[in-house]
Amino acid sequence: MRPQFHRAKPLQAAKLTAVVLTLLYSAGVYLRVIPSERITTLFLVPLLALLLALVVTGEALCAGYRAARTDGPVTETLTANPGYAVVRFVELGTAVVAVAAVAVVVASIPAGPMAGPGAVGVFLLVVGLGLLVLLGGLLRSLTELYRHRQSARPDERRPGSFS
Repeated sequence: MRPQFHRAKPLQAAKLTAVVLTLLYSAGVYLRVIPSERITTLFLVPLLALLLALVVTGEALCAGYRAARTDGPVTETLTANPGYAVVRFVELGTAVVAVAAVAVVVASIPAGPMAGPGAVGVFLLVVGLGLLVLLGGLLRSLTELYRHRQSARPDERRPGSFS
């Protein structure tokens, strides 16, 4: 019998849970379904996106190190499953581009106090980039979940299971 998703891939399960809960909570607050007057709610998406970008970068560095240590060429690993390689690249690309864009925006802010509309614009840019990172992580986690479910052979499924 195959292990459950959260036991087989705990990092992907944690990323999926964190991203889905963050997006649901943020959408609920935005649509005023969830009453929240705290300003810290506004920083939830960028903060989780930064943490997710760090995790994704660390994950990519570990995968790159493992690929470099294998005996076969790296191109064989990438061409064995090109769709999965594209999904991983999209996740890593969104994380790196978003962090670099935030760094460029912060570096280009002039010294001194900033006008209110300018600060709101910078904040909305950061939230948009955060959403980009969260959606990239969601895509990868859902792909991992799909691959995990597809890896089960029909004879290993529970009797009476509809999946």
